[in-house]
Order: sequence, then structure tokens, then C-alpha cells
Amino acid sequence: MQRAPKGQALQKAPPPAKGRWCIPTFAGRQLREKFKTGRTAATAAGTALLVLSTFVSTVALAPAAHAADPVVVSLTFDDAHADQLGAAAYMNAKGLKGTFYVPSGFLNADAAYMSTAQALALQSAGNEIGGHSVTHADLAFADTGEVTRQICNDRISLRNLGFRITSFAYPYASSTPAIEGIANTCGYNSARGLGDIASHIAGTETFPLAETMPPADPFLTKAPDQIDNTWTLQNLEDLTLKAQPGGGWMQYTFHHIGVDAEPLSVTTANFNALIDFLAAEQSAGRIVVKTVDQVIGGAVKNNAAGPQPPAPLTSGNLIRNPGFETAGPIAGDAPYCWVPGGFGTNAYTYSTVAAAHTGAAAQQVVVSSYQSGNAKILPPQDTGQCTPTVTPGQRYSMSAWYTSTANTQFELYYRTGTGSWHYWTSSPYFGPTSTFTQATWTSPAVPAGATAMTMSLTMFSAGTLVTDDYSLTKAAVDPGAFQPMTPVRLLDTRASSGPVAPKGTVSFQVGGVSGIPANVAAVTFNLTVTNPTSNGFVSAYASGTTRPTASNLNYDTGQTVPNSVTVPVGADGKVTLYSESAGTANLIADVSGYYAAGTAVAGGAFRAVAPARFLDTRNTGTPVAPKGTVSFQVGGNSGIPAGVSAVTFNLTVANSTSNGFVTAFASGTTVPTASNLNYDRGQIVPNRVTVPVGTDGRVSLYNESTGTAHLIADVSGYYMSGEVTLPGMFKAIAPIRFLDTRSGNPVAANGTISVQIGSVSGIPATASATIFNLTVANPTRNGFVTAYPSGATLPNASNVNYATGQIVPNSVTVPLGGDGKVNLFNSSTGTTHLIADVSGYFL
Repeated sequence: MQRAPKGQALQKAPPPAKGRWCIPTFAGRQLREKFKTGRTAATAAGTALLVLSTFVSTVALAPAAHAADPVVVSLTFDDAHADQLGAAAYMNAKGLKGTFYVPSGFLNADAAYMSTAQALALQSAGNEIGGHSVTHADLAFADTGEVTRQICNDRISLRNLGFRITSFAYPYASSTPAIEGIANTCGYNSARGLGDIASHIAGTETFPLAETMPPADPFLTKAPDQIDNTWTLQNLEDLTLKAQPGGGWMQYTFHHIGVDAEPLSVTTANFNALIDFLAAEQSAGRIVVKTVDQVIGGAVKNNAAGPQPPAPLTSGNLIRNPGFETAGPIAGDAPYCWVPGGFGTNAYTYSTVAAAHTGAAAQQVVVSSYQSGNAKILPPQDTGQCTPTVTPGQRYSMSAWYTSTANTQFELYYRTGTGSWHYWTSSPYFGPTSTFTQATWTSPAVPAGATAMTMSLTMFSAGTLVTDDYSLTKAAVDPGAFQPMTPVRLLDTRASSGPVAPKGTVSFQVGGVSGIPANVAAVTFNLTVTNPTSNGFVSAYASGTTRPTASNLNYDTGQTVPNSVTVPVGADGKVTLYSESAGTANLIADVSGYYAAGTAVAGGAFRAVAPARFLDTRNTGTPVAPKGTVSFQVGGNSGIPAGVSAVTFNLTVANSTSNGFVTAFASGTTVPTASNLNYDRGQIVPNRVTVPVGTDGRVSLYNESTGTAHLIADVSGYYMSGEVTLPGMFKAIAPIRFLDTRSGNPVAANGTISVQIGSVSGIPATASATIFNLTVANPTRNGFVTAYPSGATLPNASNVNYATGQIVPNSVTVPLGGDGKVNLFNSSTGTTHLIADVSGYFL
């Protein structure tokens, strides 16, 4: 069975989008105690939890002395996988209906899972939706409060979405009499186990050929083992054929249909053939296909919610039972607040060992065979019993003491809401060691919308790993460190105050919202003006300060124009936007990160300054010549130290006599193959620039054009020089072109393209965010582009708005996904080319 999306090491090839989460055997424990299978196993494998053999004929019973009632068949599907929708369509077309067990936390998680609308459509077509816990938790490892939340709250959530919920399935078929009683208390009419009906699986020969009608225990109904990719069509048909002489109830359990990479999958051909067989058997009167609800019957009951989870730990070590000293609810099994897990194709066991770093217990994971995936023991992906609560935008420092015969690394997951868990990222490798060694790492900033996280050291090869004394604490954020965020919209006057008045201002709150600390030094956001009734420009500055003689965004009547802004934040946590215009304009601000408050001194730390004009060639009367260069002093100017590594400024082109583009670069270096600002003749066009500063403290601007142009530079901050070693610090690089789709195909309408940034051109795999200049070229329709970290949900934000045929640039600051990639989404009914020139990254 499967949990939320799984991921892989940063230093290894990424896995399929979904990986199987397998539960191993604790040393000395039989699967019967947990999975109700009645047989033992020494290991758990990523490809199968059970050993396979031929379904021998000795299990067949003699013909009944009298005709039995037709076998009742139920087709059940676990975990809300989207590939089940096609199977449902085929099944329903043949007149058969099924029961779909849906963890409420999985709905709408991503494209691999069903949406609420899709599940409701299944119900409307006559299928049944059942409960499967909030997070697909292994309930046997949870305390009574967590079990009750998982079962009761799951049912309440599904009913509130419009589903008729009477049936439940235990995740991993993991139950105890106490858990079965909670399923009853939570208002269900039945609950399904697995592995108690005879099949071709070795060890099931003496089991019944079908569940009784009615079931002896409706809260642990018997079913054959879950179907995987080793089952033949004959194996599938035999379940029904061999049950027919004696009658009863046969429950089929499917996970994936037609997904070759998934072990728990059946081919589309075999599934469709089984449906054809069952439809024919039903037409012949030998079986009746029913949903579980139709079999069990009973009214839809009401139930109360589970208890509130324990108060989260908010300071110090956020890991509960970090040294494994407190026993868990299963005697002799995993410690309290820890569960085993893994994915991929491997076999592993776990156990408690006395050879600990401190205390009397440590956890050992032994991978005996390995092809893919990993194995670990970690805090459970639950609703709040054990997993640490986290704050979006905050970094977390983690450590664990370990011995290992192979490389290991931290693997991180995060939860959104109360039930949707997602793979997040992985740390660099920690090498083998025969003596206890402490592994330490600081995470990237917690993604927007995250409410909790879990992490552990993992084994991703054959070998033995022993871990002890885990720690997870809020990371100290050094002054001037950048904290990236998945872009979030903090201002949209179209939906709030209405357009900004002529020569008017609007302020928006940054500090204390969307996980941003109350006190921050500066913020980076994408500013967009739309529906202006006259031309003008916008200036951004710290609330409560004097408006500077600088601009961030110039616009014409009716234009929709974006520009990236980095600006200090006021003492009240706000940023003010002034619209210099004779007309009104709507303003939008999409924040992608902030800089920590305090006096920045470390290498790569950012110091914000009130925007100030450092260059304006209009004052000299001499524009920059065709293919000409102009330089301006940064280091040692206007209070900026003589030695700085990079500078952030707003670059504006004015009064150009031809079209062209401008490239910014460190004085004294070669002009890079990159651009910062594209312009047409006569345009006034701005763009934010972050670029290294030359050894002479200057920045050069090159005008690639057959005409002249005036250039204006308004500086809003700089980065300290020195070695860049701390999280959140910026490393400037000479601009490098990482993407240019003009050498291939444009980005499709409503299409997404990913750009690999981590591990490319010297940028480390562990970089947390990047700055690049994004240019749109040759779009065939109007639209906009949104940049966001790979693996994250597409945010309600934009970076570049464009019209048909335009060439439009904008600077982008965005977090990197766990795989080191950035996604670019083209929201348009037409195609467009995209160009990305990277100028630096944040650790």
C-alpha cells in the first residue's frame, strides 16, 4: 500500500513520481500479529510484502450437497490513485460498481491522486467512496488519540465534502481489537482487513475460500491479499471460480491499474479481462457484484471528531522520544513516535539494539538486498501525535548519531493541512563509520503551506545503519540571510482596496504574515501593475520612511507590466508603493522571500539600503553609444563598503533610438552571453538586476543596439564580500545562460518546463534558491509565466506578463526544488520561448 509522494537523494537519480512505501518485519515479529495474514516473514521487500507460490488445487473443496447462493463479489480500490479512474470507467461501462477507499489527505494532493471532483463523479456514477484514514497511517503504531483522529476525522472530512461514508479499510491491513472498536465508534458499518482468504499466495492454502455472508466480524472482514504485478489473469479469476461452490463474499483489492513502474499494479489488459469475466459470470447468475456498502447495509451514522493532538513542541528539540528509550504501543516493536518505512525494490528488517550512543536503545536497519529506493525508521506521517510542527519559511537544523556500513543521508517530508504529506528534499551524503558519528544538516526554508515535517537518516544500498539521539531545532538565521518562499500573493488591489489613486500610495504587510517573521530587513517580491488609466511609474520603499527619488516600474496606459523588487521593510513590517501618475492603477505583489534582520557581516549576507540613484546618463546628456559600455561606482559610494561581492539595483532604459538589450556585469570582466533588459525603440523599460561587483567596486552596463539609450540605476542593496558558507547567503556568479528554448521547441500553451540549476555550472546541489533573469520571446498569444520550485504546487503568482510578439524580461528570485530544479509555467493559449540567465544562488 502507498503513502504520500516519495523522493530520492539529491546525489542520486530521482525516483518515479510515486514510490511504494513498504512496511518491514520487526525482528522476531510475525506478520499475522499486524497484517492478519496468518503467516510469518523474515523481511519486507519493496516489490512484495508476501512470498508468492502457486495456488494449489488442494485448497478446492468438494462440491456442496445443495446449490449455494451466488458468490457476492466486491471490487475495492485503495489510496485514491488517479489511474483508478480509467479502470472505473471500464468497470462501470460493463454495469459493475466498485468501492474506492480514499484517505482524505490524499485528495487533491497532486495529479497522481484523485481530486475531490473526480471522487464525487465516481460516487455519482454509482460507485462507493470509503474511508482509509487521514494520512494512510499504520494505526498499530499510533496511540488511541491518533487512531481516533485518523479514523474519525477522515470520515468527517469526507462527509463534509459530500460523500456517503459507511465503509473503512485499515491502511496496511494493520489493526488490533482496540482499533477495530474505534472504527465502530467512528460511525463506520464495516472495516476491511487483508490476507485471510485463500489465494495462490503461499501459506494461504488452509484459509477459507470466501468471507461468510454476513461476515462474522464486520469490523475485520476477510479478503485475499492485495493484488500486485505478479498476479496472472487466472489467479484473479480463480478467486471467484473456487469460491462459487460454497458461496460467500469475495473482495478484490486493487491499488494501481496499468502502471508498469508500480509493484502494486495489475495490467490494464488483465483488469479489463477480469471485468469482462465477472460481467459474464453475473449475467449467467453465478455471481452478484456489489459495493461493500450494498453488502453490509445499514444507515449512515454521525460521529464525533477525534481529540485534539498533543500541544506541539515549539522550542528546543522538536523530536519526541529522540533516543528511542520509550517503548511503542506494540510490545517489542518500534519505539514510541517512530515507524518503519521504505520504498522501491529492496528487502530490509529493523530492530532495537542495545549498542546505543546514549541510553539503552538504538534503532538498526539492515538492508539485505537492494535494487532501488530506501529504508528507514522515522517519526510517523501523522496528524500531530508525534510529527514536529513547523513554520513556513523557517529553516531547521537536524542531527543524529549513527554508525553505518554505507553512505546515509537525511530524507525530509512535509505535511500540508492535516493530511497531505509530500517528499521535500534530502541532505548530502554522510559516509560510512564504525563508531558513532554525528550527522548534522540545516534544511532549506520550509515550503509555504507546510504545517509539519518528518525526517530520518536512510539506507539506500545494502548494509547496516544504526541511529540514535536525533535532534531537530529551529535554525538560527544569520542577519542578512535570504529565506526563500514558494511565491505567495500578499497584495492585489483588484481584490482589496481598489486601484491606487493618482499620486497615491498603498502599503501591504510583510512581517508576521505567511510564515514571515515580524522583524525582517528586506523583502523580494514581483510587482505587477495592471489596468493603469494613464502612464506613470511606481516606487517601492520601507513604510514610514521618506519616498526615494527612484523608480521600480514604469508603465503606459492599459499595460500589464511586472518587475522584481528588493526593498527594505518598515519598522511596522510593511512596504509602501507610490504610484506617480495622473491616473489610477492596480498593483499586485507576489513575495518570494525575505532577508533576516540584524547587522549583516557574513560573506554573502545582504544589506538593504533605501533606494538611491547611482547612475542616470540623462544628467550628463550623453546616452550610451551603440555597442557601448558605461560603468558606475558601487563600492565605497553612498555608505556602501569598498569591498562588496554583488549589488542589487533597478535598471531602466529610456529614450532609446533603436531596439536592443542591456547586459550588466562586473567591471573588468568579459561581457557574458546573457541579457538583463530587452527594449524597443522609444520604450521606458525597467528590470531588477543582481550582479557581481568588479574588484574596482564598479558595475558595467553594455548596450547591444544599433542605437543609443539612456540608462538609469537605482541601488536598493548589496551583498557582503567574503567566503560564502552559511545558509541563506548569496554567491554571485558571472551571468550564465541556463535555458534558451529558441534552440528547440517553445513552451506549449499552459505547459511547464523545468530548468536544472542545482549541480550545474558549479552551483551546489544543496543550493536553496537562485536569481536569474527570465526573458519571454516570440509569444503567439498573451499570457504570463510563473516560476516556482520543482515539486511544489503551482502558486497563485506571476513573474512575467507578456503580450503577443513581445520580448519581455524580468528578474526572478525563487526557491529550488529538492531536485535542484525550477519550474516555469506558461499560462497562455499560445506558445512562447523562454530564456534564463542565472546570476547567482543562495546556500
